[in-house]
Amino acid sequence: MVKIAEIKQENIICAAIEIFSDKGLDQASMEAISKKAEVSKRTLYKYFPTKESLFSVIVERMLSNVKTLSDIPFDPQQPVKAQLNQLAEKEIELLCSPCFLALARVVMSECIRSKPLANLMLEKFEPLDGCYGLTKWIEQGIEAGRLDVAHPAIASEQFIASLKSVVFWPQLLAHLPAPDQQTQKIAIEGAVSQFIAAYEIKR
Repeated sequence: MVKIAEIKQENIICAAIEIFSDKGLDQASMEAISKKAEVSKRTLYKYFPTKESLFSVIVERMLSNVKTLSDIPFDPQQPVKAQLNQLAEKEIELLCSPCFLALARVVMSECIRSKPLANLMLEKFEPLDGCYGLTKWIEQGIEAGRLDVAHPAIASEQFIASLKSVVFWPQLLAHLPAPDQQTQKIAIEGAVSQFIAAYEIKR
């Protein structure tokens, strides 16, 4: 059973994301967030003493979504293409999530405005395994003798960037709607075919 305190905290976080997206961190007020969340300012400050502490929780929320892609191991028994398709589908599912998109928009805008917040993001992203675990997956593929990649981190950046250019950046920067299934399929096919052509060891 969900506790009332947990519901209140969730309402506060959702309200903060909306207020930060609209006003930015500097112009947003704790009073506006409390009104949006329909909680008293006393309750708000009980859970989040400052706007910065609330923003930090939002960052953690975004990273928890990212980390769901970090535990997919390379399977030597499966075709590389099939595994890449699975990774790409999970990545696109995340990138097209309205919640993740809202979080990303807030975090990116604030990092541009504030160097300390940008440093906070870099600090929190550091423990992640490269591009959402893809670097680790590539390294496992090299060890299994299935991939020939001189620079795994760069290869993972290339793969993710190929997907983002089609399904993520247009949404984030141009406020376009999420891509349809056909567009997603084309994005996946392009990223996978480029990766395989460059790095898979032919049998």
